[in-house]
Amino acid sequence: MEKILVPFDGSGYSQKAFEKALEIAEKFDSKLILVSVLQSKVGDSTGISLERMQEIQDEEKEAATTMLKNLESQVTGKNISFHMEVIHNPSSADGIVTFAEKNSVDLIVIGSHGRTGFRKIVLGSVANGVLAQAKCPVLITKGTQ
Repeated sequence: MEKILVPFDGSGYSQKAFEKALEIAEKFDSKLILVSVLQSKVGDSTGISLERMQEIQDEEKEAATTMLKNLESQVTGKNISFHMEVIHNPSSADGIVTFAEKNSVDLIVIGSHGRTGFRKIVLGSVANGVLAQAKCPVLITKGTQ
């Protein structure tokens, strides 16, 4: 298991997934890849200038990058290869699956729910979409801590 992907949105569920992936990466000497998916808001941009839309996207990317960098301290000293990336995709699930395929990921570790306000009864829509579409194994973690 060379590469483990953790989609991270800042929720307690994604923190739990990160911690489990970190544990697995230590045992298998795997590369840990964190990805945050920013959804395009082009459809919500009526009346907003192109320049302001670019500013908003830059601000969102900077916030997501800072969020991911805050996790780096939990990896430091564990001798684990660590990479983080912020990507844009209208669908979080599609973005995660596409990233996993392009980067030959061996395992996706994802929280059962994320930051979105609406939850499915059993499984969050992003986790459900990743589980349905991914070609590699998917480990879904439960709980927020």
